[in-house]
Amino acid sequence: MIAQHTNQFQRCPCIAIFSSLVLLLLCLASTAAIETTLWSIEWAIAELVNHPEIQQKLRQELDAALGPGHQITEPDTHRLPYLQAVIKETLRLRMAIPLLVPHMNLHDAKLGGYDIPAESKILVNAWYLANNPDSWRRPEEFRPERFLEEEKHVEANGNDFRYLPFGVGRRSCPGIILALPILGITIGRLVQNFELLPPPGQDKLDTTEKGGQFSLHILKHSTIVCKPREF
Repeated sequence: MIAQHTNQFQRCPCIAIFSSLVLLLLCLASTAAIETTLWSIEWAIAELVNHPEIQQKLRQELDAALGPGHQITEPDTHRLPYLQAVIKETLRLRMAIPLLVPHMNLHDAKLGGYDIPAESKILVNAWYLANNPDSWRRPEEFRPERFLEEEKHVEANGNDFRYLPFGVGRRSCPGIILALPILGITIGRLVQNFELLPPPGQDKLDTTEKGGQFSLHILKHSTIVCKPREF
């Protein structure tokens, strides 16, 4: 079979080029999804360390829904509303790509009374949309309960234009199908098995932000204490 494909590539180099391009795009997509997901995991851990009452509430949900010792798997994440709320709140307050991925309009356009020339670079300030005090109650707080109360209808898939951590529409980030399960399983298992504590001598972690060209991640990486739980 390999020889057959090799012969096809030799007869039609465009097939080989196309296949290489597909592999490159898949590698880039996977790398981008994993890197931004790691930033979100780090933010979630930092917020849970700094908010032990939220961490304990999440732990109680995991124990009640799954039972002590039952390790969370991907299907379990869909029946853990508080875990989902913690993930949503992390992506809202600590959005990994606050301006989303740049887009370009092919033709002249008019939006809100403004003329946008063709081939303009379009950036959407998704972080501000998700932290606008005119649209959110106490947006500066890390409060997962908002997604179980006044914002319970809001999802990460772009069903509400105030909350677009993965963009929306045909050009939204395809990494959502990878990021959300990884976040749920990773955060769930950490909280299930450990009490997450700040380093000795510290009450809280420093969550000062470091902005890149398009990214937003934590400035100072910290070593936290993971105290194993006794079941």
